[in-house]
Amino acid sequence: MPLRLIPQALVLWIFLLQGFPVEAKQPKSEEFHPMDRWYEVYLGKSKVGFAHSTMKLKNGEVLSESIFEMKIKRAGQVIEMKVSERTRETIGGAILGFSGEMLMAGIPIVKEGWVEKGEIVVKEKQFFRETTKRYPLDPKGKMTWGLLKFLREREFRKAGQTYEVLVYSPDFGMAKPTKATVRTKGAGNVTLGNKERIAFETEIELGTKLGSMKTTNWLDDQGIAVRTQMNMGGLDIDIRQSSQEEAQKEETVRNDFLMNTVISLNTSIPKNAKRSIFRLSVPKGKLTGISYEGQTQKLTRIDEQTIEVEVLAEDWQAIRKGKGHPAQVDREFREPNILIDSGDALIKSLAQEAGKGAGNVFQMAEKLCRFVSHYVSNKNFSVGFASASEVARKREGDCTEHGILLAALGRAMGIPSRVVTGIVYVDEFKGGRNVMVYHMWTQFFLKGRWVNFDSALGKVRCPADRITLVASSLHEQSLTESMLPASELMGKLSVKKITPAQRH
Repeated sequence: MPLRLIPQALVLWIFLLQGFPVEAKQPKSEEFHPMDRWYEVYLGKSKVGFAHSTMKLKNGEVLSESIFEMKIKRAGQVIEMKVSERTRETIGGAILGFSGEMLMAGIPIVKEGWVEKGEIVVKEKQFFRETTKRYPLDPKGKMTWGLLKFLREREFRKAGQTYEVLVYSPDFGMAKPTKATVRTKGAGNVTLGNKERIAFETEIELGTKLGSMKTTNWLDDQGIAVRTQMNMGGLDIDIRQSSQEEAQKEETVRNDFLMNTVISLNTSIPKNAKRSIFRLSVPKGKLTGISYEGQTQKLTRIDEQTIEVEVLAEDWQAIRKGKGHPAQVDREFREPNILIDSGDALIKSLAQEAGKGAGNVFQMAEKLCRFVSHYVSNKNFSVGFASASEVARKREGDCTEHGILLAALGRAMGIPSRVVTGIVYVDEFKGGRNVMVYHMWTQFFLKGRWVNFDSALGKVRCPADRITLVASSLHEQSLTESMLPASELMGKLSVKKITPAQRH
């Protein structure tokens, strides 16, 4: 049920940070210096993998390559993830092309792109489906070498500077570059192994429309990152420069990423709950990542650290009286994309089978939900980023696979759909009682309103037991981006169920 592992975009962004061979005496931006660095990757206190980043000049082009390999325990199962990213740029920093592959639990996601007549052409392939899209190229957008040239023009040793740069990130989509904010903190001590050394601290925030990711980086006097840290899912992610031998040395995976995200609730929620009020808070800073409001969810901000969320069960009387039409919503909720690939032949066949005998759209939605609940027969946490057609063929996965398959079946039958990332109540999970877990489910657009369907938990009429964080068509969005608001909250969020009398 809970969220995926460390986002691919984070991995690639860290690679960029760790590949900056900036010269101490501010060289001309055209100067190029080859780079080859190895890093150990830690999650919490456990080493989980390594990273290797190189940059070289060949036939007048700057070629950069980054490789990331790690193993993470999730509900007792060890999942392997491999990410590779390559970029081609001119010596002047202009983008020529890129390619990348992420392999999670044996499922590859492949992307490649190139610049053609002022546009970026992006080809993406996952399992049987391949898509090609074209976007206007923003000349201000940087990739690896272009970003390095930009940073060389800034004095990274000087504290108190803040500047912004636009970065193209394949994982966040290439429709437009992503804004990164760089803040310099000045010199300080950093620990590597058992030794301390002087390094220059820099904070970089990569922002998207759904949230942001922050990393703290320590650069040596050449501007190369010797250590990078961030927090996700309540676990510290720590990437430290090392030798190749130390980086590739394997250790036993100990920390369970999944169990660290479970939130204890102070009470139970009835299976037929019509209304629930939750008080959400974080120990410090501002509580962000919760902005969704709809007919079943209303928000009230109490202070910077606290939000109250009123959740209602679906009002099926009102739903049945609706007068909306599928054409009311944008095409992105009705058409196939790389993950919700509703045009696949097997998806269409399964949708016809599942919906057989439905007398109206409401019966159709319920039939599709029940079908997916039983069809995904091997329910486990070992699947990576699976598309609907992959799930249809392999019939395994967790809440993400259920949610995406149900969304695809709906679109195949003419019902607009989207997937929802949020937090749901379960009375028992892996030995814990009365807990909230990070989760994904489906919403269908029925007669003018979005309605929750949870095939993973077998709920065709959802009670007031869940908090929605973000809903997405996954059209221009990756799963990584859609899960970003939740990933910012994981390990930090406290949830209490309160009564109306206890409201602020």
